[in-house]
Amino acid sequence: MPRTYRLGQRTAQIEATRDRIIEAAIELYLEVGISATAMRQVGLRADVAPGTLRNHFPTRDALDRAMVERLTAEAPLPELTIYDGADSIEERLARLIRVTGRFFDQAARIYRMWLRERMLTAVWSEAGATYGARWEELTRSALGTLHDDPEALAVLRAVLDPSFFESMRAGTRTTDEASALIASVIAPWFVTRSAQTRANM
Repeated sequence: MPRTYRLGQRTAQIEATRDRIIEAAIELYLEVGISATAMRQVGLRADVAPGTLRNHFPTRDALDRAMVERLTAEAPLPELTIYDGADSIEERLARLIRVTGRFFDQAARIYRMWLRERMLTAVWSEAGATYGARWEELTRSALGTLHDDPEALAVLRAVLDPSFFESMRAGTRTTDEASALIASVIAPWFVTRSAQTRANM
């Protein structure tokens, strides 16, 4: 039994070290950017020896992949099932805006990283492409018959921008309150646009 206990302790220590390295890398990426962060700096920030760093992450790509996994786990992408049972464009827009606001709250770290610097490595580019593709699906699905309307797409993409959400919060509204306000303001325009599109068919 003592040996099992020691093995458990050792496993926990290894995981704690790995977590410390990942968090140190995230902190540095947020502070100085990806291209300005060297593996040596990550080791120093995490307070681990170079050999320990290499044991956990033999390459920069391996570390980047672990960071992507950590950050995307913090902010899982919404599923298209958010629209289940939503029969009107108003309801779909309300749901999309609400889950988008909540997603921005969860994705604060990865969004700050994206703002600081373009994702330069393949691992980050892949993650960005995955995120982009899902938001495109969510956006077009919310619009229904307007899914190919350039004007409708432009308006909704602008509304779903994190900076727009932040300005609507104005430091006084909760995420859900801001989402409800946004939906109430834009829904009439989309309803009118949808009716015009049907009339012109």
